[in-house]
Amino acid sequence: MQILKAHYKDRFHDTIIDIFNTEEDSRTDPISFILDGVKFQGSSFNCFMLADDTKYDEAKEKFYILKAGGFSIGNTKIPYWYELQRYALDIEIPVKVVRKRDNCEIQGIIHISFEYKEHDMEKCQARTYCDNVQVYHDDENVYDFTLHVDGVKYSSTKKTLDFESNLYDICQQMAQDYYMKCCFTCQYSDYSPYGNDDYGCMLCYCRFKEEYLKVNNKGDYFKYLEDKDCDVRQETYLCKEYDLRNRCLGYRGFVYGVN
Repeated sequence: MQILKAHYKDRFHDTIIDIFNTEEDSRTDPISFILDGVKFQGSSFNCFMLADDTKYDEAKEKFYILKAGGFSIGNTKIPYWYELQRYALDIEIPVKVVRKRDNCEIQGIIHISFEYKEHDMEKCQARTYCDNVQVYHDDENVYDFTLHVDGVKYSSTKKTLDFESNLYDICQQMAQDYYMKCCFTCQYSDYSPYGNDDYGCMLCYCRFKEEYLKVNNKGDYFKYLEDKDCDVRQETYLCKEYDLRNRCLGYRGFVYGVN
């Protein structure tokens, strides 16, 4: 388990918090924190849900909570969910980095800064309902996604919390001098062709290395991997099976500067 340092701020709070990340168990909302006696958890850093729905009345007095759900689709009743909104968060995520000139493994820090603000009604947004009334998710504003290593900063130009986009951008910038040593740059990790979330849904095929090394396009992916019970990992996770991504394309292709 990781304990990540973060700065949380909303209308009632302005404080340093610990974010607990049980990164080896990414199928079960591994990211959580407790503030003011209320626990929030999620699968990524920008989607924290109320951990205990029965605490909603208490939580809404201390936080801005978006309540959604409660409507029916055909014969299926959609349950309520309670998502934290209207807050700002600065997070530091440690990541291993290899310095190419001497092949030395050093510590890097990914710094992320973002804020949720009240939805601008001039902007389009996917529809969300509470019972039969439309409600609006806050607008996400990303201020920083930067890797700090060796006194150097590599800042993503993407202004998003999508780790795939940001890490590709940073890997390209640092390609001459460094590469990150983590799931994102591992030979045996990939994204699903069916889509992926912002963070924490890399598919690990280290138990199926022989099959994965046959994959160089989408067709190969379905031919060799679709029925495999892979593990789910976060982009910044690192295990003893790590292997530099330089032997096959997989579904997502090579990472610039690593192959």
